[in-house]
Amino acid sequence: MRVLDTTLREGCQRWGVYFSFKTKKKILTYLSKIGIEEVEVGVVGEEGLKKLVTFAKALFSEDKVSVWLRLKEEDIKRGAKLGVGLNIGTPVSKIHLEKRLKVNEKEFFLRLEKLVKLAVKASPLVTLGLEDSSRAEKKFVFEVCGLASSLGVKRIRISDTLGIFNPLTLAKLVREVKTEFPELEIGFHGHNDFGMATANSLTALISGADWVDVSVLGMGERAGIAPLEQVITYLCFYHDKSYDLRLLPKLCHYVALKAKQSISDFSPILGKKLFYCESGLHVDGIKKSPELYEPFPPEVLGLKRRLFIGAKSGRSAVKNILEEWRLEISENSLGTLVKKIRKLAIKLGRPLKKDDIKKHLGLYTNG
Repeated sequence: MRVLDTTLREGCQRWGVYFSFKTKKKILTYLSKIGIEEVEVGVVGEEGLKKLVTFAKALFSEDKVSVWLRLKEEDIKRGAKLGVGLNIGTPVSKIHLEKRLKVNEKEFFLRLEKLVKLAVKASPLVTLGLEDSSRAEKKFVFEVCGLASSLGVKRIRISDTLGIFNPLTLAKLVREVKTEFPELEIGFHGHNDFGMATANSLTALISGADWVDVSVLGMGERAGIAPLEQVITYLCFYHDKSYDLRLLPKLCHYVALKAKQSISDFSPILGKKLFYCESGLHVDGIKKSPELYEPFPPEVLGLKRRLFIGAKSGRSAVKNILEEWRLEISENSLGTLVKKIRKLAIKLGRPLKKDDIKKHLGLYTNG
């Protein structure tokens, strides 16, 4: 279970995102310190790519740096000079072959064989990305995988270009490809058009894939891909992976700033109000034992747990919070107070603070 971060390739395809060379270097530095296994740093032909590759190779080993390129001779020759992994993209769906490449299957395979042979001679770390795999015929995908394997390709990358795979369908495909081609590493690149990128990426890993593509904040074309922060945090807490999560919020907020992108208060993993709680049942449970209603300790990611009382609070939650705030309340008057708290919260349109209780409901600090 390993992740390939493609913030500097797929992420930079997000509309309106322009990272300076300085910003790209800082992103790579964060990714290295966090412990990301591989970085895809750009597209062959981009201005400044060679310089960025040199910087990346100083942070990561050569086999942990890769670039994306088209299945074209000129791209392969230019990519070979960089001395890193070559991630070649080629469509495998009928609609792409007919309308984009304008070739039949025989012509496609002749071209594929010729150019993959050239790529394998140029680099020992060749990945063949199967674009639009989710709309391709399985038989055709297997034929491409078979040819890739016979030519010495190290890894194939199943690409869900439109984000239409679901976990059940993807799991079946990953298992079948892994069984048929155990010599190949399997990667997965999943788009998030229907909100399934994280679920699909984790499903791919659990089903036998070796790699999944991620980007900081899930940046990429349209709705992007699986967010780095979601995938690696899940792997840390539920699959015993080891990444330095302490640096994750700093990386994400830095990228958000440079990409001019906001992070919601309730964004998974990062939202500053993610562990704010008002619901009575949950407040009571968290007071008894936080792991009852928290998927991970908030402090690991620099977040804070805050418990509130309001219109959703019950007797136990109100009693616990008032005791924590050291406000006096008798057991006999608790029921009446809960009703007043609910009414006041509805009137104010928000959960209540300690000062609200003292000001509006006349409770005072004990001692």
